[in-house]
Amino acid sequence: MEHTQVAVIGGGPGGYESAIRLNQYGIETTVFEKERIGGICLNWGCIPTKTLVKSSEIVREVQEAESFGLNPQTNIFDYRNIFERKNKIVEQLVSGIEFLFRKRKIPIIKDAVVSVTRSDDKYVLTASSGAQYSAEFVIVATGSDSKELPGIKIDEQRILSSTGMLRMSELPRSLAVIGGGVIGCEFASIFATFGVEVHIIEFLPRLVSTEDEEISKRLAMALKKKGIKVVLNTAVQAATETETGVALQLSNDTTLEVERVLMSVGRVPVNNIDWQGLDLATERGAICIDDMMQTNLPNVYAIGDVTAKMMLAHTASKQGLFAVEHIKSRVMQSAYHPHKFVYVNIPRCTFTDPEIGSVGYTEEQAKAEFGEILIGKFPFAANGKAMAMSNTFGFVKTIARADNQQLVGMHIIGPQAAELIAQGGIMISMGVTAEDVESIVFAHPTLSEAIMESVEDIRLLSIHKI
Repeated sequence: MEHTQVAVIGGGPGGYESAIRLNQYGIETTVFEKERIGGICLNWGCIPTKTLVKSSEIVREVQEAESFGLNPQTNIFDYRNIFERKNKIVEQLVSGIEFLFRKRKIPIIKDAVVSVTRSDDKYVLTASSGAQYSAEFVIVATGSDSKELPGIKIDEQRILSSTGMLRMSELPRSLAVIGGGVIGCEFASIFATFGVEVHIIEFLPRLVSTEDEEISKRLAMALKKKGIKVVLNTAVQAATETETGVALQLSNDTTLEVERVLMSVGRVPVNNIDWQGLDLATERGAICIDDMMQTNLPNVYAIGDVTAKMMLAHTASKQGLFAVEHIKSRVMQSAYHPHKFVYVNIPRCTFTDPEIGSVGYTEEQAKAEFGEILIGKFPFAANGKAMAMSNTFGFVKTIARADNQQLVGMHIIGPQAAELIAQGGIMISMGVTAEDVESIVFAHPTLSEAIMESVEDIRLLSIHKI
């Protein structure tokens, strides 16, 4: 039986980054990953979708070339080439991480862990091959999987998950997206730009329901302008295969026939390990953890989607680094300086057209948490750089407490929102006030000036707001 100090179950962003950091600290680590390193995010999620986002951006810019004073000779694109570019970028990144593991001599066991039991002061992990390994510490990073609706199964042929969508090398004529959350809206935005007839069916009264309500309304407006049919307050009751695709029966007594369907109604934790004789605490399928990512079992940690704590790749990565610091202090018997993991201050990004970036409390949440609040807003239509880019849709909205003007939320919809929100994340995490921001110099002409002016607007001091 092979032994390692730390066994990391799952090689996604949280798992592989934890393993590298443990290796940097000189702590022996083994990663168990049945697929390729990088997990869903790198292989079938974040990275491949963002390559499609970039291609769709270029297609849109070509379509709008005349507004820039250009006269493009052609507006033809080949989706197969776009598909191959996506695969090439994913392969390059995955190969790079595999090289890092070889260079650092971090073992990757290409097998699934099916059971874990306790033996003396160690854990014994059994792989699907029957091989057994022992470890002093375990980090569970098994991720999540696509959720299905009752009676509607994902077959990856006509009814697809996000993974199936990314395996599709040809564009369908029409696409129904069941679920108007982040993943659904991203795919809808991408494929509508490529000329696909797209429908979004959302059970709730608004899209991206976890975002600030004002942002949700603006996104719906933008997607409809792209030609996407958005149906809210509507459930999909059944799906029937037809000669040309799928017929969806909707709760509004209508039937929608499309060539392909994307099932995007959320994700569920993958927690399929048999913890033999060990009572691992879970809640609705997710592993319960404390602030240091510890489970109720000694020396067992859990990170990422399997904890259902804001299912984002960068959440998993940061959770993993928190767990590593705690393990390091125990292995090396060194001082441990805990930091507070504030989930609400994790940036959230939606790569639609237009992009959304948010951090901290929404307006509704801030009112519930702090009572009276102050709100500053600034439109990209009044920003010089946005005008030069011919991309002026959207705004920056900043929320502060009324008692001390501390920034507690920022929400952006518009050009490069996913990049800009990092500034809001820093400000809010550092606890700065609207007055503190006055000491920061924002370069001109930049999109970030919209952030400056939205904060100034909290104090009714925005220079360029009409």
